[in-house]
Amino acid sequence: MMKLVRAGALLFVVGAARAAGAQDLSALIANDRAASAELAAIIVATQESGLPVEPIIAKIRYAVLVAHAPSPKIISTARAMAARLEEARKALAPHPTDPDIVAGEDALSSGVSPKSLQDVRKVSANRPVAVPLGVLAQLVTSRVDEKRAAKIVTDLIKRGASGEQLVALGNEVNTDVAMGTQVNSALELRMNRLNAVLGLPSANGDAATAPTLQSGDPRKKP
Repeated sequence: MMKLVRAGALLFVVGAARAAGAQDLSALIANDRAASAELAAIIVATQESGLPVEPIIAKIRYAVLVAHAPSPKIISTARAMAARLEEARKALAPHPTDPDIVAGEDALSSGVSPKSLQDVRKVSANRPVAVPLGVLAQLVTSRVDEKRAAKIVTDLIKRGASGEQLVALGNEVNTDVAMGTQVNSALELRMNRLNAVLGLPSANGDAATAPTLQSGDPRKKP
């Protein structure tokens, strides 16, 4: 079974923290009521603006229970996430879904530019973009140049690559790099294999088809 390292996780995160979101926001950080109040204000303001708050709550829970981060760090992280969620919504306009926005925030936090989010939105028309954005973030995290990664993802979308093919590319490049392969070599290998399935890209990024010989074509052998 193909593993979904990043893109699949992003599709799950919106629902994963709903139970936490229903809990008392005044006790987000035990024994620090002032910090909890500040975090609650960030969450409420984000929710009132129509943005998903579950990723912020999940990040707070992780910072408190696992990372044991100090309160000022948790507050600054929550505030930065709220700002990126808003930035992602603007970049993915006009009608991004919550998973799209969450994936956009994660991509921005990984070093993906707002312009690249806009480019993915543009070539995807009205289709969901959470998966391609998750793959874009994964490629950048694997040390693929951001502009190159964005071009690869947008070109693959235009060529009709499926979500499963995009996820496989991100996972395989990530695994290759983790095993010590140079990122450019890993990317070339995996793209060559994907090109064999999709066809070589044309000048505009669409899949190119081999020319066919029609009846009467002077190139046709007798």
